[in-house]
Amino acid sequence: MDIGTLWYLIERDKLHRVVTAQEFEQLPPDSFTLHQVFDNRREALHEMIRLVQTAVQEVSHHMDEQTGARPHHK
Repeated sequence: MDIGTLWYLIERDKLHRVVTAQEFEQLPPDSFTLHQVFDNRREALHEMIRLVQTAVQEVSHHMDEQTGARPHHK
């Protein structure tokens, strides 16, 4: 595994981001949360999308509980 080709899934400024190893090395240490490291960009983006979808579903479920609305089904 070549460290220079790794992709990092981070959370920064309340947003999930996928960054290269070079970008990751330039980030200030306390400016992000590292979620996971991937061998390729596709896998990193897939996981980022999954995390965002999960967060949206959680908020939607919470809002449905607060308003008494019926759950949405996909």
